[in-house]
Amino acid sequence: MPRANIKKNFFYKGRERTVDVNTYESGDFASLLLSQNVLRGLRDAGYIKPSPIQLKSIPVARCGLDLIAQAKSGTGKTCVFVVVALEIVDLTICSPQVLILAPTREIAIQINQVVNTIGKFVGGLSSQVFIGGLPVKLDNQKTKNCHLAVGTPGRVLQLIESGALATKSIRLFVLDEADKLLEKNFTEQLNQIFKHLPTSKQILALSATYPECLTKLLIKCMKNPQVIRLDSKRPVLHGVKQYFCKISSYALSHKIFSLKIDKLSYILTKIPFHQCLVFSNYQTVSVLRAILQKDRMDAIKKMNDFSCRVLISSDLTARGVDIENIDLVVNLDLPNDPETYLHRVGRAGRFGNTVDCFTPFQLDIQLKYCITKPGVNLIYARKFRNCHHPYNR
Repeated sequence: MPRANIKKNFFYKGRERTVDVNTYESGDFASLLLSQNVLRGLRDAGYIKPSPIQLKSIPVARCGLDLIAQAKSGTGKTCVFVVVALEIVDLTICSPQVLILAPTREIAIQINQVVNTIGKFVGGLSSQVFIGGLPVKLDNQKTKNCHLAVGTPGRVLQLIESGALATKSIRLFVLDEADKLLEKNFTEQLNQIFKHLPTSKQILALSATYPECLTKLLIKCMKNPQVIRLDSKRPVLHGVKQYFCKISSYALSHKIFSLKIDKLSYILTKIPFHQCLVFSNYQTVSVLRAILQKDRMDAIKKMNDFSCRVLISSDLTARGVDIENIDLVVNLDLPNDPETYLHRVGRAGRFGNTVDCFTPFQLDIQLKYCITKPGVNLIYARKFRNCHHPYNR
């Protein structure tokens, strides 16, 4: 099948979208009082109408207010803070004015790509990405005349402490996948970065999931933040059909793994798909932290270029990574918590598309632990035996 027939355009006018991104209102991006260069960049990138989270969050953030925004994966949260960042930058000031942090290198790279895409017509704009796994010397050069800095906490802190990345002009501080950035492994780095930032700054925090304890922690760091939560009682995308398949339980792990591989083979041969993302907890996968950054970037690029149809990954790609043609997700191993499950299935169904997600499991109690969250309905599906004949939601 020719690639042209497979490639999807997420913002194409004629494609039907789910209610996750459809506002059913007549307003467009121009109604948000954005500059002509940003509007032109949005149109050129294919953005036709703002999604609900964009429609509600952009005006609040444009007013200079601190913001905590929660919306499902794939509904346009990145566009929110990118648009706000582009509007706030003063090109006459040749130092960083916006700092955007992301929990993984892949997300940081992707954010920078979105900035350069939407900011295509903002003449003289310099947006740079700073991540680990690449030479620090190159980053030292990129900090010069940089207006907008995107990066991971470790490398950003290293550049700040060395004096290479100036912070005195920063007016906007963005935490993407904020709940992940507030976990213990990032806390110390985040606190140190925060100490180097000016007191008079705006803070935006966005994610698909927010444990209550982290929300309270965020509020302490912000000034009377506005909180926008969309459809928090149903956090799974409407376009994602979820299927769960029970497999036999064995004491021997290799036997269980063999059954899972058989199920995966069956799914890949019987279910039509464009591209598939397989999540595994085993450390024998294609994208994980131990692999060189260049190889990780190459793996994602192959998926985006459609030169690869199946990517096996750890939870490194469960958050934020946007691969356009993924319409099938397989959880070869159960995630460790409900939040990770939400982010995994959120890699598909981007911007209102319809997709399938399959999860083999052994014990009911294991499945319940991974997909049950008090007061929230994570699943709209029943267990099934034959993957080829899924139940309706």
